[in-house]
Amino acid sequence: MIFSEVRVTGVADTPVLLLREARGDRYLPVWISAAGANAILSALEDAPDEHPASHDLIVALLAALGAVVDEVRIIDVVEGIFTAQMRVGEATVACRVSDGVAVALRCAAAISVSESVLDRAGTLVRPGDPGEGSDAQMEQFRAFLDTLRPEDFDPGAGEGPQP
Repeated sequence: MIFSEVRVTGVADTPVLLLREARGDRYLPVWISAAGANAILSALEDAPDEHPASHDLIVALLAALGAVVDEVRIIDVVEGIFTAQMRVGEATVACRVSDGVAVALRCAAAISVSESVLDRAGTLVRPGDPGEGSDAQMEQFRAFLDTLRPEDFDPGAGEGPQP
């Protein structure tokens, strides 16, 4: 699974983190907070900030301690709430999906999703006819996302609080 994009849906104006399967046709939509979306987008922009965000501080602290974030993994989804873990050396810590992705992007760590989560919450986007381009397919998928709300998947959908 690799990071694909952050998109704001048209219906509820709720940011959606889209993760795309690296070698396949599945996407994983995760509704996140506006703050989570901003943290991810600022990591993608890679612009120096005079006032580092919490995610920048986490990365700087880990680097100062000689620790490396190896992977952020989405390991479960229950009632629409995603659970993630960040692996730092031998340690594994729970994190919100948006926080994990924001940190992973800042330190070029792997972002992965368990197969069981993809099976339960992934969305299949199959390639169209040979004449169709990937841009047309993505626009069709984005139009589909614009009609969705978190409640369409589950009444408690989102990343919610972590254990």
